[in-house]
Amino acid sequence: MNNKITVCKEQYLEALGFTAYVYLSNKITKYSGMGGQKTRTLGEFIENMVYGKIGELAFKNFLKKNFDIDVLTEIDIAGFYSGIYLPDIPSFSDGRALNFWIDIKEVRRDQKWLLIPASSLTFRAYDAYVAVWVGLPDEHILWLIENVPYIKSNMDDSWKKIVQKLADEIEEIVCEVIGYVTWKDVEEVINYFMLKDNHSKKYLEKKFKTNSGNIGANYFQDGDKLYDPEDPEWQGSQIRENIGFYIPSLKDSSNWQGEFRKLIIKNERMIGPIPIPKTKKGNVKKSVNLPDDYVRNFNDLRGATQKYLEDQLDEIKSRNNNSLKRNKSWFSEEINEV
Repeated sequence: MNNKITVCKEQYLEALGFTAYVYLSNKITKYSGMGGQKTRTLGEFIENMVYGKIGELAFKNFLKKNFDIDVLTEIDIAGFYSGIYLPDIPSFSDGRALNFWIDIKEVRRDQKWLLIPASSLTFRAYDAYVAVWVGLPDEHILWLIENVPYIKSNMDDSWKKIVQKLADEIEEIVCEVIGYVTWKDVEEVINYFMLKDNHSKKYLEKKFKTNSGNIGANYFQDGDKLYDPEDPEWQGSQIRENIGFYIPSLKDSSNWQGEFRKLIIKNERMIGPIPIPKTKKGNVKKSVNLPDDYVRNFNDLRGATQKYLEDQLDEIKSRNNNSLKRNKSWFSEEINEV
């Protein structure tokens, strides 16, 4: 199994192009509640988004390299589609929609836990969660601005050495697909830590057992601190309510060939019905962000969202010679500010 995967420079540039396009055309909210900021600048937006997009491309390359499964990410699609609750891999390359929804989570090299916010499980649950380490250099923006004439003419040789190193690293960005958990794994964590189910305890002990014999999974309550199951002295920061999977245990438990490959080929949804969120008065909440027809015809948020996604993809195919694949750069898209 080849878990070390590269994302080429052209894919990186298209990730930047897509990110800049959705920002400039107001396709995605620029608001951020982090750090007390109201609106993100384009630079902040790129930094917030591009690592995740490269993670998605790395996973796409991983599926092709290991299983000869061709999929399309949001960046590969010939047009933009909208939605609040969407999979990171919307389609196979032949145009078939993925019913098996995957959430790809970019993790840092020193990160000890894959964290899934508990608040997302009610209305934004996924069939599988995949952890990907992205080797994009933190200084990648320097490589982008190096060709600005003023900068290039004034750049000291010491800067140029850094830029050359960045150029080599960006030519093929090394990433690692670390592991995955399924919706069943998430349910077992909830059942054990919240409901004290003994069968779930045995399941977790068998699948996520650490070298020290502890369970490499946890339900973190709001205000709990991260910890290392194999190092009692290590203590991390406080976090909000999250389902957590200890990354070494997650990596060891991932059965790519025997389980994951079969799941994606089978292409069936794992999670059950998700009620459409409504106000106390019975009205659909604005946060659902779906056209009225889809809300009226479905009692299941995931089903309504999937149908809306499939209809948008069909519309894109109809405008692109019955194909979902892009044949031009995102930098070639016309910017229509809304």
